[in-house]
Amino acid sequence: MKIYKLNFARIIPVAVILLLIVFMAACNQDSAPTGNSPLDNSGEMLSKGRVIHHVSLGGADVCEALGLAPGCDANFSLTANMKADGSVSGQWQDTFAGGGEGIHVEIDCMVVDGNTAIVSGLITHGTANGVDVSGQRAVTAVIDNGTSQKDAKDQMSFSYFPVLGDCNDYTIDDFTMLDITNGQVKVR
Repeated sequence: MKIYKLNFARIIPVAVILLLIVFMAACNQDSAPTGNSPLDNSGEMLSKGRVIHHVSLGGADVCEALGLAPGCDANFSLTANMKADGSVSGQWQDTFAGGGEGIHVEIDCMVVDGNTAIVSGLITHGTANGVDVSGQRAVTAVIDNGTSQKDAKDQMSFSYFPVLGDCNDYTIDDFTMLDITNGQVKVR
């Protein structure tokens, strides 16, 4: 049996050259970032622009602010995004006392001013007092007063419907704002 000796002094430079060729082929202009990536540097989707405003609220409704037992009016949740191109998407669900009734809204309008936000949209399905309210427009407002125990309580308004126009037709002064004792508002 014959044993061959490998000359590593000759193999290593050849291997390095091959690796450089593979690397250069992988880094051709077609694979270089072009700015058309679906994600920007922060991980936000760019398909319609980066998210410039995000509003969310989740928790029990405003029973305690009205002097009632926590959870008497079921729950409320809202999530909305505004992208750099002005497009707005999101939804909110307001479940009313007694269960079985409430509204689900497809958000299509949002105005953010500092720590306040007004959102509106079309009720995709829902009932109030036994009446189907699907197809009506609704509007609501929230205020983010911080996250510390020392900060004022975050606030929300009721869901108002039917309404004329959209969120651009209202100011925060048009709403009765109530403290949220179980839940958190985020406006950014």
